[in-house]
Amino acid sequence: MKHTSSLSLRGVIFTLLVMTLAVASLTGCGKQHILTPQATPSRGAENQLSKQARVAYDSGDFTTASSLYDRVLQKPNLSKAEKRSAWRYFALSTIKSGRAFLGLQALDKWQSSQPGAIDSTEWQDAWVLAIKQLPQDKALVILESTYRNTSKPWGLRANAALLLAGIEWKKGNTGAALTSLEDLYAKAPNTKYKAALERRLFSELNGVDAQLLGTLAGYLTPQNEITYPYSLILLEKARRAAGDEQNWPSAWAAIERLRALGKLADPTIIDSVLAPLQQEFGEPAQGIALALPLTGPYGTIGWKILRGAGIAHWQLTNSGHNFALKVINTESPTWEQELAELPEGFTIVGGPLRKEIFRKIHDRDLTEKHAFFSFLSSLPAGTEGEDGWRFFSSPKDQVRTLLNFAQFDLGINNFAALYPNENYGRKMVELFTERAQQQTQSPVMTASYAPNEPRGWSKDVKNILIKSDRENKEFQADNGTFEDQLNSKMSTGQYKEMPYRPAFKAVFLPDSWKNMESIIPHFFFHQEDRAVFLGPTLWEQGLSAGKKLESRYYKLAVFPGMWNPFTPTDASKQLVQAMNDAGLGKPDAWVGLGYDFIRLAAGMGSMPSDWDDDTVNEKLASAQNMDWSIAPISWDEDGNASENLFLFRPSRNGFVPVNPEAFANRVNTVRVRHDERIQMMMDQADTKKAEELGVSVLEYRRQQEVAIDKARSIETAERKKSGLFSFETTPATSQ
Repeated sequence: MKHTSSLSLRGVIFTLLVMTLAVASLTGCGKQHILTPQATPSRGAENQLSKQARVAYDSGDFTTASSLYDRVLQKPNLSKAEKRSAWRYFALSTIKSGRAFLGLQALDKWQSSQPGAIDSTEWQDAWVLAIKQLPQDKALVILESTYRNTSKPWGLRANAALLLAGIEWKKGNTGAALTSLEDLYAKAPNTKYKAALERRLFSELNGVDAQLLGTLAGYLTPQNEITYPYSLILLEKARRAAGDEQNWPSAWAAIERLRALGKLADPTIIDSVLAPLQQEFGEPAQGIALALPLTGPYGTIGWKILRGAGIAHWQLTNSGHNFALKVINTESPTWEQELAELPEGFTIVGGPLRKEIFRKIHDRDLTEKHAFFSFLSSLPAGTEGEDGWRFFSSPKDQVRTLLNFAQFDLGINNFAALYPNENYGRKMVELFTERAQQQTQSPVMTASYAPNEPRGWSKDVKNILIKSDRENKEFQADNGTFEDQLNSKMSTGQYKEMPYRPAFKAVFLPDSWKNMESIIPHFFFHQEDRAVFLGPTLWEQGLSAGKKLESRYYKLAVFPGMWNPFTPTDASKQLVQAMNDAGLGKPDAWVGLGYDFIRLAAGMGSMPSDWDDDTVNEKLASAQNMDWSIAPISWDEDGNASENLFLFRPSRNGFVPVNPEAFANRVNTVRVRHDERIQMMMDQADTKKAEELGVSVLEYRRQQEVAIDKARSIETAERKKSGLFSFETTPATSQ
């Protein structure tokens, strides 16, 4: 192809979709034909006629121009150059005057008289315009034929593909149309062709109506917004939003994000949009505040959050964002006054970190002036999404993460909870039991222990095992599994040393890791080595110290967390690198929290002076779709937050991420080995009893079968007498 500019997008998808051009009257077109020369006028007359035709064409009188060029072509003895020129302008003027069929024939003549003309932008633009004037069924035939014809120039085939995608769009197949554009872009031979496709699409997007652009924008995601065709849709959306001065900061941020990511083949498209807008509105100023404890018992945490926030602010301002960052120490005696005096431009405030501070902020009605994103696990009832927003995981997030893993990855539906009898433990167990019973339709066995009396913890563990074992055997007996019933009776005989058989397969332990190092081993002491131990985020604090563990006790233990240093995202990699470059050590969850908060707040843009909770929630809907360094937080339409936490398991030197498949395999292996150990213990008990009776093991087991049959008959009779079903008619229920 000779001209890379030949990929004009005037005939692209979106114009065809909205089809603002009416189909021109084709009356008489079927009778028209290209005439052959009949007369022999003088050269002077020929030149005069050509000049008149060109004047008509240049003035936009395409009907007259077409007629005059038709007369020129009837003249004999035209030179090759004159013939090329006449066919060119006859084709162009005929199509521009609305006679598509005749125009397409003239384009072929132009190409015949000037090989290579088909590669030019002018030729292809005219072809596109002609196709758009045809009835859809006629257009489809030509478009499909052209696209399949590999001998045609790639630019022309690209135009055909774009128009075909447009027809899909017109039919309502929006996703199919966008996918077609993605495929077309991927097949472009080189960067120049891709750049041409970008320019054409953006040119067409300039002309689509707001409703159509809104439909297009509905297909934007964080993953695709930097790729064709979605990047051009985002750019046009931002360009239009910038027309409203209140939306300029967020529009500017979106355009800057596109420029920084650098995925366009022709980045000058972005500059052509940004430069005039910045000249009109200037670089927007946005203020973000942080309300943090920088002294006192929580000062260390406050400084970590500030460290991450400072890095984000530095990165953003160096990439073109223009906003101030103000920090207020909530341990200062003047903190309330400082918050009250924040200027109007500082709408978004990160913090506070303590509940009593948020309570004072709320009581002073400061939440009416500023949108507070607290670093708290919960907000007072009725305030979240209205008087404040949460930028932190909640206990519900922890419980949901644990239960979903246990149920959907491990197939566990029976749970127990052993908790410290204090406020935190009681609240966590209440959340856990409520959610577990909703998900599994099975009750959760609960038991508590005195947190300050570790000497009694072994007994507490034993008691919950005994209680669950008893309920499990009663359940099995009630549901007709005779062997389980017999085992229950025999547990007081020669099998009395057998491990308990609790109904639960996983146990929730909402306490610190320090206490877990004592409590979990008690389960093993009482021969329960199959249970999966589910812990809260509290475990991370104790495990972060990195002291060596007796890891055999914790192979089936898991807990959620918000910072994953093992499989970093692009955002966390940038944070780690920035921390390393500055000599600040390694980031943790608190540093990541501050880093992501500033990035989210900057992405939300500035708020209008009359903002309300709906405004904030609408801004969050798009801003939250970013690359997170911590576990991603999302907000629903009412402003309620939830965090998709990571899962970890304790390891010899701390903790590591959970591989669900490997963890499930480990659980199954432990259960198989446990059953094998039980069978071995039963075999040993049978052998010992047979020796005491002076019979062989086989004879002893035959006697046991007789005893089982006798017991079965007695039990069946008792159940019939009481009106219950017999074992033969009651299906067994497995656990």
